[in-house]
Formats: sequence, structure tokens, C-alpha cells
Amino acid sequence: MTWQIVYICIFAALTVTLIAMKLLNMSPRKRGLVKTVTSAAFVAAAVVGCVQKGGGLHILLAVGLLFAAAGDVLLIFMDDRRCFIAGVLAFSAASLTLSVYSVLQYGWTWWSAVVFVLSVVANAICQKAKVYSFGRYVWYLNVYTVLVSACGALGLTLLGGGGAALLFGLGCFMYYASDVCLGLYLFKFRNKWVDSVNSLLYFPGMLLVALSLLV
Repeated sequence: MTWQIVYICIFAALTVTLIAMKLLNMSPRKRGLVKTVTSAAFVAAAVVGCVQKGGGLHILLAVGLLFAAAGDVLLIFMDDRRCFIAGVLAFSAASLTLSVYSVLQYGWTWWSAVVFVLSVVANAICQKAKVYSFGRYVWYLNVYTVLVSACGALGLTLLGGGGAALLFGLGCFMYYASDVCLGLYLFKFRNKWVDSVNSLLYFPGMLLVALSLLV
């Protein structure tokens, strides 16, 4: 139990540091080292949990978080179009992998499909009404939006459960919510507070997903 507490405290300190760096208007590249270490930390927790669970289906969860960490590293260089697209593709793979794991491990309910459809339709309406625009990344980001919406919808339906299901579901939904904040930051507001909320939701969310293998 002691090492878990120490680990969570270190992870919290890294997340707070990253948020502080955003509030100080430090560029993604200057935040790169802290972001990479924080991402590596949730992957490490998932790997430990996967080993303790004996692998199997749980490998999917660890792979999903590895894709997310790869996306984090690539988006450090988001000012490079190729890195940005590669980052979006990595997060798309993460969302798909976590969604598949969710269905295979916890099943799904009909209302997760309703939540998913509402999210996708809302995104389409917002773009049609010019609330925001994905510009030249429209195809990549709309595919990603569909995949992360599925992940968030499946996570939301697990919030009524307990134990591992609750941790995993809450983590996936926080991941989806963080992406909404990131989208608003990149394509609408450019407000450092919105960007900070993204990190406040994303990194703890990924940690919860990883910790679902350790309960």
C-alpha cells in the first residue's frame, strides 16, 4: 500500500506541475519532459496491473494507454503538421483499443449507444453551425471524435458499477471530457484555463483507467 500512495502523490505532483506550466504560458515543447514522464507513469501502472492480472484481455488496456502516451509525446510537437496528425492517429488507436476492452471486459448497454449518437450528432451540428471548425484536419479529427465518443459513452455507462468497472468507466469518461476541452482550446477559445482543465481531466483519467487493473 505504501508504494501505491507514494506513486499517486508523485503522479499528482507531476500533473499539478504540468498545469502550472500551462498557466505560465509555457510552450508544449517546454512542457515536453514533464508530460512524457507523466504519461510514462500511467503506462507503467497499467503494465504492472496487467502482469498482476496475468495478462490476457488486460493487455488491451495496457496497449490502449501506450497508444495514448505515444499521442502525448507526438503532440508535444503539434506545431509540426505530421506530428499532429500522427498524434491524432495514436489517440484514435487508444480510443478504439479501450472501447474494445470495455465491451469485452464489461459488456455494454443500449443507452451507451444513445449517448454515443448524441455526442456524434452534437459534434456535427456544432461544425455545421460554425461553432468551431477542424479546418484542414477535418477528416482526421472527425474520425477521432467518433472513436473517443464511443470510449466516453461506454465509460459513462459503467459509473453505476463498483470497483474496477467504476475506475475504468470514470477514467474513460474523463478522457472524453478532457478531449472536449482540448478541442475547445485548439479550435475555439485559446484560453489557458480551458487547456489546464484538459490536463486536470486527462491525466487523472488515464491513471484511473490504469488503476482499474490494480484493484
